[in-house]
Amino acid sequence: MKVRHSIVFALVLSIALMLPTLGRGGAAQTITFITAPWGVPPDQALFKGFQDRTGITVQVISAPSAEMYTKVQVASSSRRAPADVIFLTEEAPSFVVAPGYMEPLDAFVAKSPDLNVGDIERMDFWTIGGKVQGITTYVQLVMMDYNAKRLQAGGFNKPAATWDELRRQSLALKQKGVDPYPLALGAIDWSWFLMSLSAGDPMFDGSLNPVFSNSGSPARTAMTRLIGFFASDKVITPDLLTKVTPHDVFMGGTGVYHQAWQGSLAVMNNAKISKQAPDVQYLLMPDQHYTWSLDAAIGLSRFSGKKDAGWEFIKWYVSPENLRAIYKAVGLVPSRSSLQRALNSEGAIQGFDVMAEQAKYVHQLPRTAKWWGPWTQSVTEAIRKAAQGQLTSDAAVDAVAKRWNELKAQYKQ
Repeated sequence: MKVRHSIVFALVLSIALMLPTLGRGGAAQTITFITAPWGVPPDQALFKGFQDRTGITVQVISAPSAEMYTKVQVASSSRRAPADVIFLTEEAPSFVVAPGYMEPLDAFVAKSPDLNVGDIERMDFWTIGGKVQGITTYVQLVMMDYNAKRLQAGGFNKPAATWDELRRQSLALKQKGVDPYPLALGAIDWSWFLMSLSAGDPMFDGSLNPVFSNSGSPARTAMTRLIGFFASDKVITPDLLTKVTPHDVFMGGTGVYHQAWQGSLAVMNNAKISKQAPDVQYLLMPDQHYTWSLDAAIGLSRFSGKKDAGWEFIKWYVSPENLRAIYKAVGLVPSRSSLQRALNSEGAIQGFDVMAEQAKYVHQLPRTAKWWGPWTQSVTEAIRKAAQGQLTSDAAVDAVAKRWNELKAQYKQ
């Protein structure tokens, strides 16, 4: 969850069967599942129940996203399975799917009416090249939230509806002493994407040309505004010039507005870990409202020799019971719309109405382009240089447009 998560650890968890039974092939089987830390099945009793029932032992390899994708890329480029089942987070379309490392799941879905993919949201994003590459596990719009109590202390009864209004409110909150740094946005690619999309810039056309570099584009305005937040307005703490995400800064009590994610309220309103609790609410993105999603999925390695067993695990992983356990453990909104409704009726999902409204405004970025991952790194570098006075905002936009075209040409050779 990016959230590019501040959870940084590598863990290898091997769950062995206590009472082995026969697998579908007539003998007990062992498969491997490689995942980011937050994808580890959290309910061990539920997990053990799956293994006992099926005779499939699942060895879980948990590692930070960058390390996970390196393992997948190195093994797959040699036509070896890095694991039988692979957890797919936001970088997966570029790093794992586009190179052809995943097994298309269409045939498995067709023979599994019990899965009910109609209940699983945003499967279209994981349908690439006409083939289903993964089954959505959680949905995660990039969103914003804010501390309603602190905003009101600054004299504002409702959150900003435009970026210009958000800037005015931030400057007023700073001047009134509510918070010296009222805006928690990182000097990272995400901040610019969020501000550009919500202002109505598609960023790319259908041929993957970078229209964000057009003269007078909303994205150019967004870059100027973002750099101004750091350099001239000084409404963002200098600490966020180097951090990967703004989440720990906001949780620590700095900021009134915050770049967040779908499900962030479960974290930000948890008084055990957040100084912002219990006053955080979502806002609909300013201006034209658009955002993009960072949903996760789960799929099979193209090079696995145990695809049937892996598929049984995938079906269990996206079961309502396990998705509920994941939501309870780490606040990731389940991909099943029926489960979302059930959790909302139980009062378990905070801000459901705003989440549902924000979901009407999704403009996906071209994350299946093979060069997307390397390009986003150059975006963050340009933003940080501009925020420190080494580039103008226009020069930063021009630089990342040039880099996009270079990489596009390079990867298409």
